[in-house]
Amino acid sequence: MRILWVVALFLTCNLYAQQHPVGIKIGGNLANLSGDGTSDLSTLLNFHAGFFMEIDLTKDIKIQPELLFTVYGFKLDEGDDPSVRLNYVALPVIAKYVLSEKFSLDAGPQVGLLVTAKNGTGSLADVKTDFFDRDFGVNFGISYEFSDKLSTSLRYYMGITDVTKVQAKNYNRAFQLAFQFKIK
Repeated sequence: MRILWVVALFLTCNLYAQQHPVGIKIGGNLANLSGDGTSDLSTLLNFHAGFFMEIDLTKDIKIQPELLFTVYGFKLDEGDDPSVRLNYVALPVIAKYVLSEKFSLDAGPQVGLLVTAKNGTGSLADVKTDFFDRDFGVNFGISYEFSDKLSTSLRYYMGITDVTKVQAKNYNRAFQLAFQFKIK
């Protein structure tokens, strides 16, 4: 059923793409968990990739919905399985306030659906039962346009819903650096 929602969203975006620029986005995440009992966790370097659309609302305000596959997670400072990778399908909706011809301030909500959660290296044990299936948070950042087709963004993602099923409350956090390529 979830896949049908993603397909419906993609088809809807495709209909609007005839009027608004669409493109591909790819970048890196420096992610971790914050909250109770996370002092022994380190950041995990991983990636995100997907599609975006840019909708002009006014001369100074644009809305940028995105459909991304993004990997959050963390590293354990000790133990045999040093990292946990949380793989999400995420839908950020970013409001962009244009500061100048090249720069914009970006902010907006994001909802994520946990697809898989893997622990360790090599065989990668499934630990999805230790995490909730959803994540909700907000993004804050800045974008820079190199040209009409190429831009970059630097964001901070702050999860505001608990993602772990342990008694402590833990939230996804990530710094994200991405490149965006407009294809239409």
